[in-house]
Amino acid sequence: MSLRRGLPIAVLVAIIFSLLASTVAEALDRATTQRVIKSVVQFIAVDEGRRGMLIPKWTGSGTIISPDGLILTNCHVAYPEAMYGADSGFDYDLLAVALTVASDQAPQPSYIAEVVQYSADLDLAVVRLTKSIDGTPVDPATLNLPYLPLGDSDFLEIGDNVSILGYPGIGGETITFTSGNVSGFSSARGVEGRAWIKTDATVAGGNSGGTAVDDEGLLVGVPTKFGAGDDLELDCRQYSDTNNDGRIDENDACIPMGGFINALRPVKLALPLIEAAQHGLQTQPAPEVVPGPSSVAGVPTISRPLFAPAVNDFDQPVSVMQSFPSGTETIYLLFDYDGLEDGASWQPVLVYDGEVYDDIWAPASWNGGARGTSWLSIQNDPLADGAYEFVINYQGQEIGSASVTVGGGLPAGPQISDIRFASGNQTGYVFAAGSAEVEASFEYEGLARNQDWSFAWYYEREEIGRGAGTRLPGGSGTGSLFLSPPQGLQVGVYRLELFLDDVLAATSDLYVGGQGAAAEVFGPVTFAEGVDRRGNPQNPGTSFEHGIGELYAFFDYTGMRDGWDWTREWALDGEPIASVDDTWSYGESGEAFWIAINSDEALPVGDYQLSLTVLGEVVREGTCSIAGSPEPTPTPLSPADGLEVYGYVLDATTGRGIRSAFFIVLQPGVTVDQFEWEEDQVYAWGETDRRGYYELPLPLFRGETYSMIAGAEGYYGIAEDGILIGDDLESPFELSLTLQRIR
Repeated sequence: MSLRRGLPIAVLVAIIFSLLASTVAEALDRATTQRVIKSVVQFIAVDEGRRGMLIPKWTGSGTIISPDGLILTNCHVAYPEAMYGADSGFDYDLLAVALTVASDQAPQPSYIAEVVQYSADLDLAVVRLTKSIDGTPVDPATLNLPYLPLGDSDFLEIGDNVSILGYPGIGGETITFTSGNVSGFSSARGVEGRAWIKTDATVAGGNSGGTAVDDEGLLVGVPTKFGAGDDLELDCRQYSDTNNDGRIDENDACIPMGGFINALRPVKLALPLIEAAQHGLQTQPAPEVVPGPSSVAGVPTISRPLFAPAVNDFDQPVSVMQSFPSGTETIYLLFDYDGLEDGASWQPVLVYDGEVYDDIWAPASWNGGARGTSWLSIQNDPLADGAYEFVINYQGQEIGSASVTVGGGLPAGPQISDIRFASGNQTGYVFAAGSAEVEASFEYEGLARNQDWSFAWYYEREEIGRGAGTRLPGGSGTGSLFLSPPQGLQVGVYRLELFLDDVLAATSDLYVGGQGAAAEVFGPVTFAEGVDRRGNPQNPGTSFEHGIGELYAFFDYTGMRDGWDWTREWALDGEPIASVDDTWSYGESGEAFWIAINSDEALPVGDYQLSLTVLGEVVREGTCSIAGSPEPTPTPLSPADGLEVYGYVLDATTGRGIRSAFFIVLQPGVTVDQFEWEEDQVYAWGETDRRGYYELPLPLFRGETYSMIAGAEGYYGIAEDGILIGDDLESPFELSLTLQRIR
């Protein structure tokens, strides 16, 4: 039994998945458009009235991303309380889901859904269908819903086509379709890679949470209420009596459902949420702890603004620019802040050559703590010559601004860039308290021989040292200098500034926290099945029996600072399954701090790893396992009973099993070319588990000839016609396949 390889199947759709051509289409064809339409849903947040009447409160859109009922949408559509607070009034009794019946008909309310994963910061959420609209529980395995495969949002380029679908509002409105081009990208602090995909398509705000696909019909973005412009108040609608005065009017809080969307959240940012939801996992909030000393909000101020052409992986500027040449594509503004309060509203605004653009950055809730350093960026291909002013508004008031120009040639003269730190065998930007000395190295170019340069060191923004740098040989090379505090490095933030001719040329912060050879701000991880009444680990260990529904990780911490970025990532058998980016708000030190993941059923069997990252550096890891029984070998059948087929779908490069791969056997007489993705053309199909294992639910008839197809998202598929099932094959028969990843 052999299969022909090379048919490029990126994902499996329709009842299972869809073949994708290896060539890129100029636009969505009719068949692809119809397939995409079937995956778009409308959300209706409702309250239950008298006699079971459902009262709509607001609507949004979403995309079915798995046949068992996972749907991707905006957090402000599915769980607005997470963004606006529990006392905001944005609660509901049920989240109804209406499926698309036809493009010229209103969607049909069919299911009730529950939120299983969300990120308020990214305004993304994943929900799962749990009940029929009449309240009857549904079995996800039997849903077989049409769904969209995920595309690669990093592959998009300026000028590429995007098609956007969704439902604009309540009241029998049909699905809407619009298309446009990618017009740019935006970055954001705390978001790796692209934070936003800008588009010139004009989309009604009710489509927020809906579907944005590329020319192959792959989901690449989530239309998100981003730019509100002058219509912010008109487009923020009141749906609930949030002030309890008996009326729903302009005095109540509103949800920004209307207006126009001009940006997409890249689908890549939703992958950790989707992975966790697919595994039945749900990250739990950290516990309430008594924090140590930390900064408190005061008078809101912005200070020390500076511009850079790029930032590194640790949010530090690679160099400092006083102006930018023509052809510049990206500008970063970095600034210090004080006195800000988490949850307060803020919005940067761009002024270009005197014209205000208030739709570049979205109004948002501040979550960076009271004191720290942050950055903004603008991008285009390229940015037009002219004057750019960045204005930062906080609680409706301007608290800071900075300006820079673009135009002319490259700046003349010497340059310094890329500051890096080292202490002993440790390199990076986070170091242990008590370290005796830290070395700062940097790159320089264009220096005259013996050219003067100088430096300044700061601790918590207070100057602690200044001087002239040692003579450098000129030209290009690497320079260095040392910081040796009398008492060693103290917990806090140090800063280095480098000057050429008294003009700031480069700067970087380094962070000190924790103890030991490395910055052990987080102590060793203890895993447990639960939390006892005193907040300590319950049934701790490193190996747990299959059947537990929760897994807790405890650790002490010291030398942390409120406002520092930190990430917790869970992996199962080496594959990430849940990741949460957060801002620390628990003070400098504490004990028995815990985080956890859980599942509605039992957690999957396998090896778990927890990685804790602070300010871009992994500072602590821990491992444990959940044991279970191996997958049983199918019971042998006699040749007369048919051929049972099972096996593994493996990555050709790594040899690892591919999760959610599919293996289809078509009905006898149906060839690969004749397959039109109709259910009655499929004889049997199987989907792989996290190890890549699958079983076909039906035996194959001996003496019969079948066509077979296999594929997985992100891999080239394989297909073959005319496969004869002979009497000499022993049942059960293992058919394991390897797929080549698409590069």
